[in-house]
Amino acid sequence: MNEATAGACPAPSGTTPVLGGGLPAAVGSTFANDTVRIAGIGQAPSATVVRPALAVLFRIAVGPEADRYVPRFLDFERSGRARPGWHWPAFLAPPVWAFYRKLWPEGIAFSLLPVAGAFAFAALGASLDGSDATWWAALAVSVWLFPAVLSTLAADALLWGRVRRDVASVESGARSASKAVEALSQRKPTSLAAAIAFGGGSIVVAATLLWPPIRAEYVAHAARDAVATALASLTVVQDAVESAWDRTGTFAHARNVALLVAQNDRRYVEDVAVSPSSGRVRVSLGPSVPGAAGKSILLAPAVDEDRQVRWMCVPVDIPTRYLPPACRR
Repeated sequence: MNEATAGACPAPSGTTPVLGGGLPAAVGSTFANDTVRIAGIGQAPSATVVRPALAVLFRIAVGPEADRYVPRFLDFERSGRARPGWHWPAFLAPPVWAFYRKLWPEGIAFSLLPVAGAFAFAALGASLDGSDATWWAALAVSVWLFPAVLSTLAADALLWGRVRRDVASVESGARSASKAVEALSQRKPTSLAAAIAFGGGSIVVAATLLWPPIRAEYVAHAARDAVATALASLTVVQDAVESAWDRTGTFAHARNVALLVAQNDRRYVEDVAVSPSSGRVRVSLGPSVPGAAGKSILLAPAVDEDRQVRWMCVPVDIPTRYLPPACRR
């Protein structure tokens, strides 16, 4: 977590004069440069002016990296709303950053985003067949990139909300601004232990839970591609069946073509047989078909009303998720 610890305001020696609003003069000098000054304030009476004390309270409530956050938060206060911005720690490890900043509900939400992305990917995985690169890219976007981008764009706004709540909490129970500063300084704005235990733990748990279904989905993806490749190699056999039936009414030539296909492709096709009576093609899948090696698919010819041959794909004991769309019942 590349966030430096913000230094505490040094206490001057001796008697400290008090500014208006009950803040010590040393505190006033600390936040003097953080006071929001709006250009042309004389010409823009409607512009929002942020009270100077808020800069000090925000700085204490933020803790590490206050120099980065406080100017943004004061700008949010001036405009009345937060704006999305890039945030590298929240991008690289969203739950770790959230728990480090004591954003408890947000940390849980960031931990669950990859799981939600995995469910979304599972719903779309079957439509990504044909390219391993496309499949892996879609997985990375769903499980990592989209959750990370969503987290990083919301990070500043979420931390601003927590800081505002902390400041409002101490101010509501303090009798003066100096008491509010004292009460706020006693709180720890970050927790390295929570970042490691909860943030790092959530990443490990998510990876442990997601890897088995992701691997199973990849096996199904690879199986669908392999079956589709095997069926594509049988096109010449189907053409031979149709041609042999039209010319001779027998399937001897088609059976010879089937033998040649089986001999030339041993990875995805182990054996091909053509029925001498019906022309039905039976293919036994080869050892390189994940999850379906040794299983069979029947390609049955049927003549439609227009006297055209239509082929029906009938899988034998093959799970539907391992089949390309053309073979799903």
